[in-house]
Amino acid sequence: MSPLTSVSPSPVYTSITPAAVAAFTSSNSPTVGTASSTSAPTATATSGASARPPAPVLPLYSASGRLSEAPASMPPIWESRQGDTLSTLMARNIGAGQMSERWTGLGKALLDQASLGGGSYSQSVLLSTTATQGNSDVQAVLRDQLHRFASQRVDLSLTTQSGARIELHLAANADGIAVDFKLAQGTLDDDDRAAMSALGDAFEQALKGLAAQPPTLDLDGLMHLDQQHLTALDLNATLGDALQVQLHADASQRSVTATSAAGTMKVAVDATSETLAGSAQQRQRAIASYLQQFDAATRRGHGDAALSDLFKDAFAQLHGGSTTPTRPGDQLAPALVADLNDRRMLSGLADFTASITGASVAPNPLRRDEVDGFDYQVSQHTSLSGARQADRSIVQQAQARLKASYHQSLQADLPLRLGTDRQSQNYTYHQIDDQADSRLEIGYRLGYMTQARLQQSASQDSRVSKYVLGQLVSQSHTPLQAQIVRDFAAQLQDGKEARVADGAYRRSQLLDGISALGLLQADPDQVRRNGTQLLND
Repeated sequence: MSPLTSVSPSPVYTSITPAAVAAFTSSNSPTVGTASSTSAPTATATSGASARPPAPVLPLYSASGRLSEAPASMPPIWESRQGDTLSTLMARNIGAGQMSERWTGLGKALLDQASLGGGSYSQSVLLSTTATQGNSDVQAVLRDQLHRFASQRVDLSLTTQSGARIELHLAANADGIAVDFKLAQGTLDDDDRAAMSALGDAFEQALKGLAAQPPTLDLDGLMHLDQQHLTALDLNATLGDALQVQLHADASQRSVTATSAAGTMKVAVDATSETLAGSAQQRQRAIASYLQQFDAATRRGHGDAALSDLFKDAFAQLHGGSTTPTRPGDQLAPALVADLNDRRMLSGLADFTASITGASVAPNPLRRDEVDGFDYQVSQHTSLSGARQADRSIVQQAQARLKASYHQSLQADLPLRLGTDRQSQNYTYHQIDDQADSRLEIGYRLGYMTQARLQQSASQDSRVSKYVLGQLVSQSHTPLQAQIVRDFAAQLQDGKEARVADGAYRRSQLLDGISALGLLQADPDQVRRNGTQLLND
């Protein structure tokens, strides 16, 4: 994945001096731009933020490689004079040489200030030769571009139980930093403000991950919405041309989409199915199993490693969060439920859909029909049916599909450079088509278990075409497949285990064993081993 960069041509950075910070706080400063915002109450400063001294004056280089001609004491141009925590942090961060450092501390401070109840707030600071030498009209244009079209931008929207919605924005580019928020609809009460402020550290961590190089996802804290007061969260991040990220969380679904030059990944978790989820240990076992399979699919299909890392982060974090309503009476008790024994046999995860779709390219100018691509789809769906609780049926099905193709050099130590000359046409072209399925069926009649049946299958299909000097010299086809069917009902008949002293423990081990065995397996060899594995020995 390409690193986080600014799209502005030849940016020039310079560190802010103590004198420039003093100029900001002085009411007679000549560098202050025309105010264009509504002043908001001063927020409580984040710990240690105001005590941190301004960055030292360090000469930085422009993109051309030459020292900046702008003086080291170039004054910042402020949107408005405000002595609040956000402005203080922006005065500190504007001199940062790294774009990622320009957001430090602003996520938590912005949520803190928004939670104070102000209807709107806007602040920006410009630090560039163009802004310093330009008149007020030029500065206004630069300020508007910074707020609306910055190369690095994060938008956060929060909706409350009462229907109020507040929108927050952070932006940065080579010219400066901008923040703003507004109460788009409704009003906030004290509990709403407290719930918003409680997300400050989580928002700060999310920004830190997005600003890292390469960018990472650190969204786990944002998954834990206080559903008594906040019903929905939406985060949209644009990091130049490197990455775009969308996060949505509410009581029914949590989802993350990320798009880069390498492709797009999506993960969505059905929060309404969390009543079927298992223990924390069970979830972690299932997550670990899936992450291993994602790695295996990426290696087998030559998928993009950076996009796969984002995919794994999103999958693990979305399954670790919970946005289920906590207020009594929010939901009616369902007529059918999966009891503890049922849940212990299932995967432990809420239902989900997930995918990675790589960017398709045709690298061989002589064979445009040979396309490099990567498409991986995986999902889980659970259904609960029956006329009554004593006659319920549960079916949990997970499935995965990998379709991929790629070119590879005939010599591992020589890079592949396909051209129009025959000497470059020495390679193998690989086509992958894999499928996996796991289905667990649990059934009861008059309260007694009558079925606990597991079906698993996996197939891997590989086709390889070998070319030497542009001529097809060989083709190979390697299909692998395996399928098993196992029924555990006889071992789980009510009362059977009670005849032995450690019956309860043995039954517990059997339930855990079925859950582990039923996890999706894409490797045919592992499916065969599952068919012979003994449980409850």
